[in-house]
Amino acid sequence: MRRGLPRLSLTQQVALLSLIPILALGFVLARVLQAQIVTRAVADASQSAQLLARIGIQPQLTPADLRNGLSPAEVRAMDQQLSARSATRDLARIKIWNTRHEVIYSDDHPLIGHVVAPSDDLLKALAGRPNSGEVVTPSPHGDTASEVGLGQLVEVYVPLRFIPTGPPAGVFEIYLSYRPLATAIARDKRTIALLVFCGLALLWAILFRIVAGASRTLRRQARENSRLARYDSLTGLPNRTLFLEQASAALRRECSRGQAVAVLLLDLDGFKEINDTLGHATGDIVLREVGSRLRARVGEQALLARLAGDEYALLHPCPPGAHGISEAQTLAGGVQSALESPIELDGVALNVDASIGLALAPHHAEDLDTLMRRADVALDRAKSNRSRLEVYSPEHDHFDTARLTLLGQVRPALERGEFILHYQPQADMRTGRITGVEALLRWLHPERGLIPPLQFIPLIEQTALVGPITMHVIDRALEQLARWRDHGMHLSMSVNLSARNLLDPELPRRISSLLGRHAVPAHRLTVEVTEGATMADPEQAVNVLVQLRALGVSVSIDDFGSGHASMAYLTTLPASELKIDRSFVTGMCQSPREEAIVRSTVDLAGHLNLHVVAEGIETPEVWKRLAELGCETAQGYLLSPPLPPEEFTAWLRDRGEQQASQELSTLLPLGLSTYHEDPKPTTP
Repeated sequence: MRRGLPRLSLTQQVALLSLIPILALGFVLARVLQAQIVTRAVADASQSAQLLARIGIQPQLTPADLRNGLSPAEVRAMDQQLSARSATRDLARIKIWNTRHEVIYSDDHPLIGHVVAPSDDLLKALAGRPNSGEVVTPSPHGDTASEVGLGQLVEVYVPLRFIPTGPPAGVFEIYLSYRPLATAIARDKRTIALLVFCGLALLWAILFRIVAGASRTLRRQARENSRLARYDSLTGLPNRTLFLEQASAALRRECSRGQAVAVLLLDLDGFKEINDTLGHATGDIVLREVGSRLRARVGEQALLARLAGDEYALLHPCPPGAHGISEAQTLAGGVQSALESPIELDGVALNVDASIGLALAPHHAEDLDTLMRRADVALDRAKSNRSRLEVYSPEHDHFDTARLTLLGQVRPALERGEFILHYQPQADMRTGRITGVEALLRWLHPERGLIPPLQFIPLIEQTALVGPITMHVIDRALEQLARWRDHGMHLSMSVNLSARNLLDPELPRRISSLLGRHAVPAHRLTVEVTEGATMADPEQAVNVLVQLRALGVSVSIDDFGSGHASMAYLTTLPASELKIDRSFVTGMCQSPREEAIVRSTVDLAGHLNLHVVAEGIETPEVWKRLAELGCETAQGYLLSPPLPPEEFTAWLRDRGEQQASQELSTLLPLGLSTYHEDPKPTTP
């Protein structure tokens, strides 16, 4: 098989391409110099001929000789004069013309006395305007027929003047042999060619050296730039760009073989505290040490990279299915073990741990982007739950395209009035009377119908839209409360606040304005906050809640017991109510532990003079047990699910009629239903 031509490097291409113009330059320069050599040689020969004519020949002549011609003796004397001078060694032929175009002397004696038609050069010389010498080749049919056989000649016409300012009395026509000139010219041409070649070769060599050096520098810089673009300068590990490239190739390769690929995302726990306390220089040392330990632990089989900050990534081939997840979990455990030993820095032992999120392809995703995102979801769960390691689970993935699309529709939906409220009743556990309702937000989407709150509320709470949505909820809830009041139904209203609401210093003023607009007494409104909502900025949250309590608004701690700082915050939060989380209430009759938690909460609230609400009541047994423990208010599906305002109003009237004719005990399975008749205001 015929081999293709080898591919030239950039330096070789530049060398070849630069050689072409240099050779062309050398050729042109040589030709120009050679032409100048020829011109100069002919000019020198012309000057020699003129010198010969003026010094060697003209002194032997007189004007009479030109008019009358030379005698035989004078011709012989002229021959002797020419033959005696060494300057005539290159003389090939000489003719002396008078103004009548007659040859009065020639070293070729048969030409003496001839009168011929004058050439242009002869006429110009007789007019005193001779041309410089020129190289001629004698031709038998021209005016140089008599010089045939003498070879190439240098022809020179020299005007003959006896009076310096007068017209020429005749002309010397001198032919010098061109052979000595040609020999000297050839020698000079070789010298010039050699000098030009050497000079241009030196120039090309210098240019090539400059280009080669620049090329080496560029290649070195390109390699360095490529390394910097693909490797982390701090740890020397691949960076995100290189990791994604190699991970994508590995994913295609392993999946085509029927194998799986595990992606592990690692995030160092408490690294921000290290940076803030000991400085970024110490943080960099920690990052390098972590990278070194990880590299030593995973070896060459896994692809290890530092993505950004204190986040690292691992890609490891695994068997498919559950075996692959198990192997990846083992690898994650080994990684965490590699970080267990403290990092010693200037006598300070730093303990570094990592949270890890794990996703497996093709089990969890078939493309790298989705796989990375799902590993990140698992990492986020591992950090929020402090569980150190989490495997991706779809039930924990709240970040998908549909949800983001839905989030983009929130503001238009608010403007179009698509957000509506459903209401769930709250009843006095001793009398069964309905004392209040909780307003629960729903989205009536024009295409998707009624969207469950868990699909959009967590998204809204992470954006600035939570403020307008919350004020919309309070406005609609107070409006409905006033409408029920006008129909003789005097209830209290509970609404939920998010963490971002508690960061708004204008919230108390806005709520006060809405209370005034709908003429609703402040004690009829309860705001429910979770323990976690107050932890973002505890000082600001407490300040906002204190202002609300000053207005007369009640504050309820929602989902009590499910947070991380319940007992500590009870001493600082201006709460008037505890709402026991449904996770403890629903199964308390089957779980002694859950019942013990509920009992302790009720006792605690009693000692702190806090009202207690139990949500999630679904059976009469739970109702009865809560009443025995001293719980005051009930909420749950045993009473009613959340209902739209029209249905809730009808439900209130219908159940009120039933309660008027039935005992409380018979109503429990159906759901208690009477509203509370205008209770006296309580001091907040």
